[in-house]
Amino acid sequence: MASVRDLTCGIEVVNNGPNLEANITVEYFIDFSLYDQSSNQPYNEVCRMIGDDTGITPPEDGVDDAVPNGRLFPIVLFPPIPVPLFGQTQSNGQASVKRTRTKTLALSNLSEDATGLDELRAVVTLTPVLPATVTRESNQVALNIP
Repeated sequence: MASVRDLTCGIEVVNNGPNLEANITVEYFIDFSLYDQSSNQPYNEVCRMIGDDTGITPPEDGVDDAVPNGRLFPIVLFPPIPVPLFGQTQSNGQASVKRTRTKTLALSNLSEDATGLDELRAVVTLTPVLPATVTRESNQVALNIP
């Protein structure tokens, strides 16, 4: 089973004229098992931002909120109807691959707490794509059986 390691998230706040924006950079490695490498097992890969409210002091609402427009990968086409594009990854014989995902959001999208201090994390999810059943029929043979 593939795993994610060395996951880091950096956020740079920049002034874009009258608007404050957040330039988000998420980096990580995907390590593939020997099975993944030999079978070229595909995975659905998702990288997204969350507002992290669990396990902090003082406790807030305890809910990890989705960040609006916070999906860094896969690219989503035709909002508001989400159509993911290029969401699968596989080893293609490699033991690991490095990922760098970037996105610019309005800084207000990252504001998920009323207190002004917002805790944020990047979350990477790899979901194995299950094998598909393959069925095929041969040519038809007509046979006259007495």
